[in-house]
Amino acid sequence: MKVLLLSALALSLLATPGFTQSREREVKKQESGRSREETKQKSDSRSRDDDNRGRDIIILSDPFPSWPGPFPSWPGRGNNSTRLPSLTFLREGVGLCTMSENAQNAEVLRRNIEIGATSPARAPRRGRLAYVAPSDGQLALFTISDNLSRGHRLTNPKWGGADMPCWSPDDSALVFVSNRDGNDELYTISASGGAPRRLTNHPGRDTQPAWSPGGKWIVFVSERGGQPALWRTPTRGGEAVALEGCPPGVPSDPTFSPDGRFIVASFEEAPGKQQLWKIDLDAKEAPQRLTSEPGIYRNPTFRPDGSKLALSVRIASGGYALALLDFASQGLQQLTPGTLSDRRPVWW
Repeated sequence: MKVLLLSALALSLLATPGFTQSREREVKKQESGRSREETKQKSDSRSRDDDNRGRDIIILSDPFPSWPGPFPSWPGRGNNSTRLPSLTFLREGVGLCTMSENAQNAEVLRRNIEIGATSPARAPRRGRLAYVAPSDGQLALFTISDNLSRGHRLTNPKWGGADMPCWSPDDSALVFVSNRDGNDELYTISASGGAPRRLTNHPGRDTQPAWSPGGKWIVFVSERGGQPALWRTPTRGGEAVALEGCPPGVPSDPTFSPDGRFIVASFEEAPGKQQLWKIDLDAKEAPQRLTSEPGIYRNPTFRPDGSKLALSVRIASGGYALALLDFASQGLQQLTPGTLSDRRPVWW
C-alpha cells in the first residue's frame, strides 16, 4: 500500500506545471552546455588545422616493422634526470638551434658557440655537445659543456680539417673525419684533447662514422669497395669488413640503436628517393624498410631510450623538415615546416 501511495505521489508531481517547467529548463541547460562544448571542440579542431596548414603529411611503411621494447627511461642531461628531451639541429642560414621534442620554443644556440657551427653530436652520458666550425681557414672540432659555459677546441686546423664527429659511449673520445693525410679517413681523439690517432688507412674515402653503444665497433660509409657501402672496423684498430645484409642503394647517415643490435641508415634507391632501413649488425635478420612514401629521409638519430627516432625529411616545398618517428604509436609526426630547411637533429 505504501509503494502505491509513493508511486501516485511521484506521478502527481510529474504532472504539476511547476515541475514540468523546471524539468524543461534543466533539459535546455544540458543541451546548451553540450552545444557550447561541441562549438569549443570545433574551434579547437579548426585551430589545430590552422597550425598544421602548409605542412606535408608523412606516411610510414605498412605494415610497420617491429622494434624491440620495452624502452629504458630517458637518462636526462647532467644531474637533471627529469629534464624533457630536446633536439639540437642545424637550421640553414641560421646555425645550430634547439627545441623541445614537441616542436615548441625553438631557440638559436649562440652563447659561446662559434659562428658557422654545424654537425652537432651529443655525448651519451654527460650531455656535452661536439660540433665543427670554421677556424683559420679549416673546419675544426669543438666541444662545449651542457650549460654552454665552457668551450674547447680539440683539433688544430693547421694539420687539416675535421668533420662529422661522433662520441664514444663513455664520453671519453670522439671519432671524426679528416683529410689531413690527403684523403678522407677516420681518426679518434681524446675528449680532453691531444694528438688524433688515425683509425683507417685506405685510398677509398671513409666518412660518416657511428660508434657502437658497446664501444667495440665503428660503422662508417666507405668507397673502398668501389661503390659507397657500410663497413665496420674495431675501435682499437684492425681490418675493416663490409656489412652484410644491406639493402641495395647508396648508404648514408648510419646510426646505432641504443642496444647496439641494429643500425638505421638512409639508402638512395634512385635519384630523389632515399628511404630509411633497419639493418641487423650481424645479418641474422633481413633488413626492414622504415619508410615507404616517395621522398628523401635523412639523418636518423635515436632518442636515448630507443622509443623514438628523429630525422630530416625532404618535403614538397624543397626544404628539409624535422620529423619524429614514434615506435610505440607507429606514427611519424612532422615537427618543423621546413621553410628554413632543418637538418642533422641530435637529442641534447
